[in-house]
Amino acid sequence: MTIRNKQKTAGFTLLETLITVIVMAFGIIGVASMQIKSQQFNRSAYFETQAVFYAHDMLERMRSNSAGQADGHYDKPSPTKHAACYTTTGCSTLEMAQNDMNEWAGTDTDSLVTKLPGGAGMVCLDSTPDDGTPTTPACDSAGDIYAIKIWWSDADEATRRTVITAAF
Repeated sequence: MTIRNKQKTAGFTLLETLITVIVMAFGIIGVASMQIKSQQFNRSAYFETQAVFYAHDMLERMRSNSAGQADGHYDKPSPTKHAACYTTTGCSTLEMAQNDMNEWAGTDTDSLVTKLPGGAGMVCLDSTPDDGTPTTPACDSAGDIYAIKIWWSDADEATRRTVITAAF
């Protein structure tokens, strides 16, 4: 190889290395971005699953207090803790409905308010169950279909909603 050919190729390997580093950097940034999105979708799916779990939990509470459900005590019950519901003497069907609401959407440590970010929930008789917001649940107390409405905030600060309906 002559001196002239060596001068033409001098620095070529450095340029190849620089381009390779740039391409690898973009690839790593792409993989990191996919990982972040994957975690966001996983978190969102987790909260959706938790909302469905809480809705079915309230359905089971209503089924176990069938007299209270038949009397309409689960139509917008106030979340009130009743100590009598934790004793062997028991409590009334209305008190049980209020206690269920307290454990489900009140200040209890395992309630949806504490487990879902920005969580809120309402149980009511509703002829149009697919409406409402956390502050105005839009329950009309009409009909015989119970709506269990749950709202929470997602990672993008959007309010998400799950509605489960049941007729007993």
